[in-house]
Amino acid sequence: MPMKVLVEAYGCTMNRGEAEEFADAFQARGHALAAAAAGAEAFAIFTCGVIDTTERRMLRRISELAAAGKPLLVCGCLPNISPKKIQKIAPHAILLGPGRHMEGLAALGCGKSTSPGHLRTVGILPIASGCTGSCAYCITMKARGRLASREPEALRARLRELVDKGAVEIQLCAQDTAVYGRDIGSDLAGLVKELSSTQGDFMIRIGMMNPASVLRAKEGVMDAFSNPKAFKFLHLPVQSGSDRILESMGRGHTVAEFEELVSEFRSQFPCMAVSTDIITGFPGETDSDFAMSREMIERIRPDIVNITRFSSRPGTAAHVMKGKVPSRISKDRSRILTELRFRLTAENYSVLEGRTARALATERRVPGTTFLRTPEYKPVVVDSELALGKWYDLRIAGKEKTHLCGKILKNGN
Repeated sequence: MPMKVLVEAYGCTMNRGEAEEFADAFQARGHALAAAAAGAEAFAIFTCGVIDTTERRMLRRISELAAAGKPLLVCGCLPNISPKKIQKIAPHAILLGPGRHMEGLAALGCGKSTSPGHLRTVGILPIASGCTGSCAYCITMKARGRLASREPEALRARLRELVDKGAVEIQLCAQDTAVYGRDIGSDLAGLVKELSSTQGDFMIRIGMMNPASVLRAKEGVMDAFSNPKAFKFLHLPVQSGSDRILESMGRGHTVAEFEELVSEFRSQFPCMAVSTDIITGFPGETDSDFAMSREMIERIRPDIVNITRFSSRPGTAAHVMKGKVPSRISKDRSRILTELRFRLTAENYSVLEGRTARALATERRVPGTTFLRTPEYKPVVVDSELALGKWYDLRIAGKEKTHLCGKILKNGN
């Protein structure tokens, strides 16, 4: 009998990608997705536990779903991070840690695939789980473990599914995409080349990679970005502008090395979108250390800065470090960096006003508008509903806080 399941995903792109893979397979077996808990006969929640506040929010949501007494799959990172806490509030729940989400189909009694599933224009493709790093603050290593790359053949098959369902933007994701394939005799450049040979009009967005990993495989990573089907988008988390703090974090790179990488990428791919991450309030971070982070952001002028206040997680090296920074100070530092981030984004976007660009229509986030991406992954919104999956010539007519505003010059093709 057909059934409805509510699928919820929280946290990183990897979690959302695994949730989408599960949802697609569930629908392909003749079942349907529920829009709300009230209309669902079962639940699948893909959890995040990256910081303490997120874990508490996940546990509250698990408790709410468990109260309905219906089948409950708890997937994602939390089953490996805090299984006892989940079992206490949801003793009947089925815990499926990272990479085990497809086992949930059998747990719900789903049969074999009977249909192609639903359509979407942005598809997430998890290429590996785990990483090769040893960051002092990271709880994700406990959840996902060491690097486990997916075989290129399986990834190409999943890509084919996504493209057949209408995806025009394929987001490759992992804890560290730069180390993809080291455990199976492959690499990122080879994977992007193989995926890009799949027939269809789509673009590939390469996800987050750690600077230390890029330094060890720079030529191959550059080759991956050189592919014509790869968006020129670089997500390179630095985490601090202080070498002393970076060493304490166990990041494996220096500020100078990070800045040199950004410079090299921009030299080879002018106008590429650059995103980085910063943690405020890491144990031992002084006002001087924070000033270095602020000054570094001013120097590299990224388009996006993802800012996280340090959260001490049991089981990590940072949990027992001395020099705890009061939360109010960490919060103030986060606010300062957020203000800086939006000022720099506005200045970066101002330079583009009046220019013409070519952009791919990828989403319709707000009725009456269309969201597009340039080859450099700059976000552009136009005030009309364009056909998705097509390229358009446009003029940059202005900017908002998070995107550019465009005017169409030529119909898509």
